[in-house]
Amino acid sequence: MDAQHPEGFSPWASSGLLSSARQRFVLAAVAAGLLWLATFWAGFGLVAPPARVVPTTASPAFGTREPLAPATPLRLVAMAGTPAPGGGSYDRFGIEDQSVPPAVNGRGDVAFFARLMRSSADEGLFLASNGHAALVAQTGGNAPGGGTISSFTDHPAPALNGSGEVAFAAGVDGGHTTAALLAWKAGRLSALAESGAKAPGVTGGAFFDFSSPAINDAGDVAFLATVRRGHETVDAIYRRGRDGLTKVVAAGDPAPGGGAYSGLGAPAINNKGVVAFAAVVEQGQTPGGIYATGPAGLRRLVGAGDAAPGGGMYTRLSEHVGIDDTGRVAFVAMLGETASRSAVVLAGEGGASRVAALGTPAPGGGSFASFGEAVSLAADGRIAFIASVQGGPGTTGAWLTGPNGVERVAAVGDTLADGRPISYFPLAPTIGAGPGGHVAFPAGVRAGEAPSDAIVAYAP
Repeated sequence: MDAQHPEGFSPWASSGLLSSARQRFVLAAVAAGLLWLATFWAGFGLVAPPARVVPTTASPAFGTREPLAPATPLRLVAMAGTPAPGGGSYDRFGIEDQSVPPAVNGRGDVAFFARLMRSSADEGLFLASNGHAALVAQTGGNAPGGGTISSFTDHPAPALNGSGEVAFAAGVDGGHTTAALLAWKAGRLSALAESGAKAPGVTGGAFFDFSSPAINDAGDVAFLATVRRGHETVDAIYRRGRDGLTKVVAAGDPAPGGGAYSGLGAPAINNKGVVAFAAVVEQGQTPGGIYATGPAGLRRLVGAGDAAPGGGMYTRLSEHVGIDDTGRVAFVAMLGETASRSAVVLAGEGGASRVAALGTPAPGGGSFASFGEAVSLAADGRIAFIASVQGGPGTTGAWLTGPNGVERVAAVGDTLADGRPISYFPLAPTIGAGPGGHVAFPAGVRAGEAPSDAIVAYAP
């Protein structure tokens, strides 16, 4: 969202895969798959509760000023109009009407995507650490093995681990490949997979395109790939680890409980190497569900039509999931036959529980009115999500689970450490969570008379 949106008003929605895999997903899904594609809409007003105040210091590296009074734990990472590493300045932090989720680790490092202006590059990926931002990659920059980076795909969300390694997908011009899955660490780029290379586990298959990487602290990367096989293409999820490339699942493979996978969501991976994902299934007992790898192969954690915690059943499941180091998976679900039509759910081997549900009390007053689809689950089990609130002092905000349950970490009207207020959350709001309670999200921040797009981080 940009300054054209009225202050304090932020209708938003999310609907399915936000990457280049989206079109492939829709084409693959049949009527049964449409049962669980989630869409969430909400509108927000102008009133917000006062900011929670704790001591902190603003970072002058991003053009902020020292606060004159105790400040909030919210800090500015980057803002439209301010200088970007590599030249030019930040313009927007999303693609068209879709925000791109930043990634944050336990040190508070934040990896993010930005459109650029007054630069030779159209867009870039950046890593903010200790008050300074570094350029990870930009369009026109050199690609490993030759050629230049041409784009960061349709929804260029970077992945980040605890050591500051960034994984991302990119298009390539003028080289021996047209697309690549890349990793950046300490200023060096390397290729993890390239188009044209053999795709393990798919007979006669070769990689064609990549999207939606996730990375753990060991440097293992799970990602979506389009694999070309003869005149057709199939979607697949792969894992790149020390043992090389391994196929996790591909469209057409048999699914636990019967049927075959026909559409795959973005994968998540934990520090034990367990991969979780949402999928559409054809001709099975359920039209889709949430799946994870295990010692005995793939297993289904939750299926559309299963009984939901608190009553009712799952009627739709979000395509974006997160996984922690115990193997629990977080997602948003639409619920049938219950007063709470939607909920943030945490599911594992021991069952599932509601983290927050529509109509239930929101900490600080009011009740939850709508949820964004892109929940984020940190390795230590903390869940971050965006929600709107009705009947309370706030309108919409970012929320985080912790030892004391669900807590609000930011809302429209709260101020950053430099005194600037949050003016809005973008359409289809997104959020990233890291261990220790670190959170990062796109938001509109007032700069002078008008709000500007920004990346905001929360440090507990």
